[in-house]
Amino acid sequence: MLASARDGQPRLPDQTDTTNPKEPMMKKPVLTIDEPEPKKAIRADRPPTEGFVTVVDGHFKSEFDTAEAAETAGRKLKSAYPMLQIEIYDAANQTRTLLS
Repeated sequence: MLASARDGQPRLPDQTDTTNPKEPMMKKPVLTIDEPEPKKAIRADRPPTEGFVTVVDGHFKSEFDTAEAAETAGRKLKSAYPMLQIEIYDAANQTRTLLS
């Protein structure tokens, strides 16, 4: 007896959806464990918990380990774009310092 396929064409009994044991199986890619873990995504809507961050027009931007590095980057931005309001956010004290 002929089975009908989804497209309306008759299907022969040997044309089933199961795999044919006579045909070689496809090789699956080997997963490697040596890949580095994905970097933790930084949320722009939450203040960071450590370090110092440049805040440009109220938005958190780059993170730095020291206040000096954050201030240097902020001053570089301020000299290139004087219309920006740039602050340095101290995550440990949860304070902002305006760069003038």
